[in-house]
Amino acid sequence: MVFIERIIAFFTALTTIISSFLGIGGNNYDKKVDDFKVTTYIRGDYVQSEDSLYSEDFDIVTDVILFECASFNNKGEIVYDKAKLETALSNIRKAIGKRDVNITLNLLGPWGNTDSDVWEEQMEAQSDEHNKAFTSGVLEDNIIKILDEYNFDGVHFDYEYPLSLKAWHYYNNFLVSLDKKLGDYTLGVAGNDWNIKFSTAAIKAIDTFELMVYDFVDSEGRHATYEGTVDLVQKVGLYGMPLEKVNVGLPFYSRPTDMSTYWYGYNGCYDSIDENGWYHCENTGKDFWFNTPEDIEMKTEYAIKNGYGGVMIWHYNCDLPSTHEDSLLKAVDTAVKNNY
Repeated sequence: MVFIERIIAFFTALTTIISSFLGIGGNNYDKKVDDFKVTTYIRGDYVQSEDSLYSEDFDIVTDVILFECASFNNKGEIVYDKAKLETALSNIRKAIGKRDVNITLNLLGPWGNTDSDVWEEQMEAQSDEHNKAFTSGVLEDNIIKILDEYNFDGVHFDYEYPLSLKAWHYYNNFLVSLDKKLGDYTLGVAGNDWNIKFSTAAIKAIDTFELMVYDFVDSEGRHATYEGTVDLVQKVGLYGMPLEKVNVGLPFYSRPTDMSTYWYGYNGCYDSIDENGWYHCENTGKDFWFNTPEDIEMKTEYAIKNGYGGVMIWHYNCDLPSTHEDSLLKAVDTAVKNNY
């Protein structure tokens, strides 16, 4: 069954590529600006006060993914900190005001039960726990219950590393099962360019795919360059995912050249970044290369001109207010306004 699904996905992707090459469909200039998504993750821990959000930003942002406020366990139960979720959601909605901005709830899954230091084994153990939840028979209804309770627009999953075909089989079947019950709620997922094994039925069920094209460096240690990003996003169509469902990831942060465990937000370094995009941290002795407003504008323009559904920001609280001349979100808005 999995083999047949892969064959179908291959021919679907081939048709998409041929159509794009011949100019059949996918002409982004037939789209309206309202069709292009500017999606941002907002981390619940970062928006527990109203002054952590800027209302004017939501003239630009079209979609919010509320992150790290809820999860599910291997029994299919939704687990969340009620106070944190409600405070974050209230502050976000106050900042949005009367604007038409969608808010989806991100649900993280259970960790694996293993003492192994081998990454692949850790991911397999995590998949085992996810598989239990996916086949619990109650996760779908529990998701809809929390969406109803807090009036979300949809649900979103960051299940990044199902490695085995077995794990993908359970994940794909769950997405299809959930979609049948969601009604008007949207279904979003995130993933990496190298790990896309969605079945044809799952691809049909998915409304948006957040493509996480960051956390990689080139031979010079530059993080998520424009050239590297373009090279990676071009592969997505080969997996059968329609480009209009894909939001191209934009990092509003940087990792050091050695990819050690440091994540620096742009807003904390922007005024010390040199003309070539480099920032040197005296405290750690490490060098970071940031996406500047020029890089972000170029990536956004690429997404628009090549028929992608939008861009995705990780994450909101790494930026300056969009009214600031050096804001990355402002650069996204400039690209959108210049190309529609």
